[in-house]
Amino acid sequence: NYFEINKRNKHMVSSLLACLAVTLGTFCQAADPDPLQDICVADYNSSITVNGFSCKRNFTFTPEDFASMGIAQPGEPNIFGTRVAVANVFNMPGLNTLGMSWSRVDFDPDGLNPPHTHPRATEIIFVLEGQLRAEFITTDNVFVNKLITKGEVFVFPRGLIHFSFNVGRGNATIIVAFNSQNPGVQVIALSMFASRPQIPDEVVARAFQTSVEEVRAIRARLVPTNVTMEHNQAIM
Repeated sequence: NYFEINKRNKHMVSSLLACLAVTLGTFCQAADPDPLQDICVADYNSSITVNGFSCKRNFTFTPEDFASMGIAQPGEPNIFGTRVAVANVFNMPGLNTLGMSWSRVDFDPDGLNPPHTHPRATEIIFVLEGQLRAEFITTDNVFVNKLITKGEVFVFPRGLIHFSFNVGRGNATIIVAFNSQNPGVQVIALSMFASRPQIPDEVVARAFQTSVEEVRAIRARLVPTNVTMEHNQAIM
């Protein structure tokens, strides 16, 4: 009868939707796509543009392509009281297509790894030395923060605004891992106040409910310093 046919049709639709969800789930990656070959050592000299780097020809790579001293020492100091060093596909070509990268952040006393996001990666940190506050904000504006100490790990979910602050008496160091060879980074303050070209003063002032004069004063403190867009890309 009509009710039995309608019930069967609903069951078929539900089954199709479930299959579609499973099928799409296999294509919706949480991080970089899986590699299709053993290795794809980045060829920095290639003129081919792809989503990542093209591969060196077979047998033209060396063992050095799979090693890096990128995080053996602290990076260059910045105005936030931190130094960031990285080991990623840009200085370790063997990482190409492997979906991971590392960084090291050294904190001066009161040093801040400022609020930022990684649009393409989840971040997990390991406290090598010191005592820090690890903090992130959900899309519901819930503020999650925890005191983390030597030997502890903490995770920042993908894409969420997060930051860490040295609250100990001495220096602090964290080792950071990402599930992307190029996680990307947007430092909130630099994105809003030091973009190129600049966001109109009136827009920034309205967004932060402040005056155009204060926006210009903040720009003056950020832009002429050693805070460059290249530095922005290095902060993890």
